[in-house]
Amino acid sequence: MKNRMQVVLLIFCIVIVGITAKLGYEQMFHASQLESGALNARLREIDIKPNRGAVYDRNGNAIAISIATESVYINPRTIRSADEKEGKNRQDKEEVIRNLAAVLELEEEEIAEKVEKDVSFAYIKRHITDEQAEELHKLKYKGVYFLEESQRSYPKGTLASQVIGFAGIDNQGLNGIELQYDNTLLGNPGKFLMEYDGAGNEIPQATENYIPSEPGCDMYLTLDETIQYIVERELKQVVQEQDAVGATAIVMDVNTAAVLAMANYPDYNPNEYGSADSSLWTNFAVNGLYEPGSTFKILTTAMALEERVTSLGDGFYCAGYQYIGKLKMRCHKAAGHGAESFTQGVANSCNPVFVEVSRRVGMEKFYDYLEGFGMTQPTGIDLPGEAYSLVVPEKTAVPYDLAAMSIGQSNAFTPIQMITAISAVANGGELMKPYIVEKIVDPDGNVVKETEPEVVRRVISEETAREVWTALESVVSSGTGKQGQIEGYTVAGKTGTAEKVSNGTYSSARMVSFAGFAPADNPQIACLVIVDEPLDAHGGSTAGPVFQNIMEESLRYLEVPKNVTVNEGVAVDEVPVPKLENMHPVEAIEAVKAAGLTPIVETQGDVLYTYVPAEGTNVQRTGNVYLYCGSSESTQVVMPGLYGRTIKEVDRILAGLGLSGTMNGSGLCTGQSISPGQLVERGTALIVDFQTTAQIEAAAQAQLEAEQSALEIESAIDETAGEVVSN
Repeated sequence: MKNRMQVVLLIFCIVIVGITAKLGYEQMFHASQLESGALNARLREIDIKPNRGAVYDRNGNAIAISIATESVYINPRTIRSADEKEGKNRQDKEEVIRNLAAVLELEEEEIAEKVEKDVSFAYIKRHITDEQAEELHKLKYKGVYFLEESQRSYPKGTLASQVIGFAGIDNQGLNGIELQYDNTLLGNPGKFLMEYDGAGNEIPQATENYIPSEPGCDMYLTLDETIQYIVERELKQVVQEQDAVGATAIVMDVNTAAVLAMANYPDYNPNEYGSADSSLWTNFAVNGLYEPGSTFKILTTAMALEERVTSLGDGFYCAGYQYIGKLKMRCHKAAGHGAESFTQGVANSCNPVFVEVSRRVGMEKFYDYLEGFGMTQPTGIDLPGEAYSLVVPEKTAVPYDLAAMSIGQSNAFTPIQMITAISAVANGGELMKPYIVEKIVDPDGNVVKETEPEVVRRVISEETAREVWTALESVVSSGTGKQGQIEGYTVAGKTGTAEKVSNGTYSSARMVSFAGFAPADNPQIACLVIVDEPLDAHGGSTAGPVFQNIMEESLRYLEVPKNVTVNEGVAVDEVPVPKLENMHPVEAIEAVKAAGLTPIVETQGDVLYTYVPAEGTNVQRTGNVYLYCGSSESTQVVMPGLYGRTIKEVDRILAGLGLSGTMNGSGLCTGQSISPGQLVERGTALIVDFQTTAQIEAAAQAQLEAEQSALEIESAIDETAGEVVSN
């Protein structure tokens, strides 16, 4: 017995020594790992999504921003354990479910299912409203928690929706710029760590760790909010008036290939992208293909003049058709144009003329120019999903293909390819790479990337380009593009009408377009307008007026000098508006007077916020310069009167005062949603209505007629009353 006890004691001692040695070893060499493992077992990690960088237009107007919202989540174990307690510490689980459903407008069954799960974390609803958050905070339920998250917001609504795209509930970019630059805009996520016990209950006053997220970079686009608004307004109007399937337009700076506006209609509101038809998300300007029709003749003209196979004065004859082998290519004028010069052929959009000059250029050279103008490869614009053009393979092309391609048929291109190639003609012959992001700025305000204009290649000489300008000017002044004329400017342009392909064959449906640039002798901006299946299937009469309205307002907004003198021989004494930035209002008044102009102080204050007309604008001597001032010690400004102002002037006034506006209509301001003279906070948004001179005159005439009618009725009543009294 004694020996057995000694053996058992020895074994026991060996075990104790072994355990002690093992514990000592772990404590000495693995203490930090064990401590970390224990902590990780108790901690719950919640990702905190960072604020996406904002997206601005070229003037700093916000198009996409992130706003702070709260999300509701629960710890189901805590809610269930609180329901099982006795007395005053008990929390009714059914009451929690019922009130959460009522406040958040959810089904009780959906919340009950999450409460019964054996987990310690479950989202109830993401991005709740401020009112919902306030109401839930008052209830102070155990196991119901709140997490601050950022939500994407698009303050301009539908403006540039297909270009900007949208971000999902987890802040991930899903379309447009938001998708293309997702990593740049996203930022770095943060984390929120909380400590729980073995039952999944939050430990009071336990370890909590908050690792803040890092916001993404801000982005400034080449888009101009005002020009974008003009384009979208005109597209909406033509689609509605013509009962068209849709419309697309692009405005481009020809010297840099920066996109000033890009729009499609119908569009959608990215704040509610989930409820919109997904087909509306597509940016046809970049993702779609179409046969350009006669607008492609701009490039055929450039090829022919560059290769010297013709000149502007060369003679041609149009009999109404042209044979290519045994096949006949008809002109849109069945009787033919008869004898005409090449310039007249361009102005008349005469198919036989272009068939002939393309034959002279030849198949090989024609394809060389297709490649040179960037028509065989995507442009590389910084937007997602750019489509590849469909071009008849050179190896299989026959003479009839060459003839068809020369007038804009058989090949299909993207609108961005067409406007980029046309801009190459407009800038003197250099193909530029189009872009839409001007610069990227980090959260500290440092510019991390700035896009510089990039010349891809020279396609035609400057001399040839100027000859093309002359030919295209004749299209607008005396040819098929007369609806594209703009008072005060010479315009170079080309109409286009193309049959649409359906099931591999041409259908009766038409896609019409108008492309051009201005001023014709010193091009600054180019515009392409496409209307899909309008009632009036003619490029000149349907797309032409849209082009005209867009270009006219854009040129004036950009303050491009007119190159056509109106009322020649009448001398007007004009002086430029002086530079007044950073001046005290008193100094500004004196500077305006010294320039020979009349200062008008519209709003009082000790700081000059803005003034119109802008610096350098020529104003008739003794004309007015309007000064908008405010207080340097207040965040409020006086709402100015905007009546009679142009869109350009309203945009400058509001931007200078720190206000924003939604512009409705075109022409001159006829109404504003906030009355002049009211004190408003900087950042306030208002609605500004505009009407053209014709609309204003028509409204005034209607009012005058109504007043005259009322007077006639009143007079008749008086006469009747007099007769009654006499009787």
